[in-house]
Amino acid sequence: MEVLLDNVIPENNPRTFTTNASEHKDLIKIKQAIMALEGVESVEFTDVVFPKQFIVSVSEMIEVRFVEEAVNDLGFNALPKEFLSF
Repeated sequence: MEVLLDNVIPENNPRTFTTNASEHKDLIKIKQAIMALEGVESVEFTDVVFPKQFIVSVSEMIEVRFVEEAVNDLGFNALPKEFLSF
């Protein structure tokens, strides 16, 4: 179970995160930072919910903490949506 919670899994298993960033320019910075991570295929934002959510799809398994750190380095938070369910 920890493998599923601690990683973004490739194929048809994108991972949803929430962020406290709200301005468009900040969302672009977040997307660029995450896309720079090895194995990330796409980052898509959902604008109709609050807090903002983004979906990360990967070509190889990467740890959730790498996504979190990329966003944290910009001064924002990124939490896996499943984390909020506990």
